[in-house]
Amino acid sequence: MLILIKRHKSMILVSIFFFYIGCGLTLSFLRLDCVDVVPISTEGELAKPGDIEYAVLVLTGPENEERRNVIRSTWAKFAENIFIENGETLYKWNHTWIGETKKQPLIKVFFAVGIDGLQADKLHKLKLEMHRNDDLILLDLYDSYRMLSTKVLYSMKWFNDHLKGLKYLVKCDDDSFVRIDLIVKDLETFAPEMNGQPLKEYVSFKTVLPSYKGLYWGYFDGRAKTLSKGKWKEKSWFLCDTYLPYALGGGYVISKSIVNYIAQNSDFLSLYNSEDVSMGVWTAALDGINRVHDLRFDSEWKSRGCSENMLVRHKQTSSDMFQMYKSLVNSHGEKLCKTEILNRQSYIYNWNVLPSKCCR
Repeated sequence: MLILIKRHKSMILVSIFFFYIGCGLTLSFLRLDCVDVVPISTEGELAKPGDIEYAVLVLTGPENEERRNVIRSTWAKFAENIFIENGETLYKWNHTWIGETKKQPLIKVFFAVGIDGLQADKLHKLKLEMHRNDDLILLDLYDSYRMLSTKVLYSMKWFNDHLKGLKYLVKCDDDSFVRIDLIVKDLETFAPEMNGQPLKEYVSFKTVLPSYKGLYWGYFDGRAKTLSKGKWKEKSWFLCDTYLPYALGGGYVISKSIVNYIAQNSDFLSLYNSEDVSMGVWTAALDGINRVHDLRFDSEWKSRGCSENMLVRHKQTSSDMFQMYKSLVNSHGEKLCKTEILNRQSYIYNWNVLPSKCCR
């Protein structure tokens, strides 16, 4: 045996060498397969928190990954239509079916999910989703409709702590289709006054001030009666027989000053069943806030239909979102609706009368 080993020593060493080379290649291919399943983003590919000026808060449930993926595949991509050139933030349609566009660090969509009480397998699935997309805010609360106001409150604290460069926050639901690019375009051009000529046919606000301390922008209601039963009942409501004026929760915009105020005073703020009602109460006493009602926010409990100028469309299915996305891409951002349709009337908010007469 020793004689055979000595005689074929070179051949044996060569065989062992190629055996290890083969093992190394096999392990490398296995590793590549794993990376394809769970892609890992490097630090250079991620937006630094300090670079994010416009954040989108999407309220979503732990099991709504399909809805989140639809948003990631449709309207969230339109953030790439906002870019910086020569120090100026500009809007330009920058989306096609083919090719990749450079991701901009100015805008980022975040999905807020409560994880308290989740089973281990569901929590693991969420963490894998977080690893793939880097866009989940995992909050230590039980995720349910009755915790929505708490979820918004916790999210405000998270944004205040993590996004120091934040200017404005867009809040919406995971069944809302949001023209985030056009919202940011208007914010860059007109905020916080929102009194530019192109907006006059859509917006109304109380008075023009020399300067504003913040912006609260959406589709407002001031005549809504408080509910004592059903999904939206408010057991703790005592302020009056109607809700205070508030922007409807399918989609609205608040400035950093409001985010900071809520975060810093979170221990003193009352929590109501409906998060949009809570936001109306939290901001009611704030002076110098420009409250802007805009017809382009279709953010009620039921959609008013589809109009090409809409910035938010609430209560949309996955199929609806893909259809609007397809229509916008094919028309280079000009056509939102497959067919324009009016299901319900809208109203201009009258800020110069009592809230009960605001919205005729």
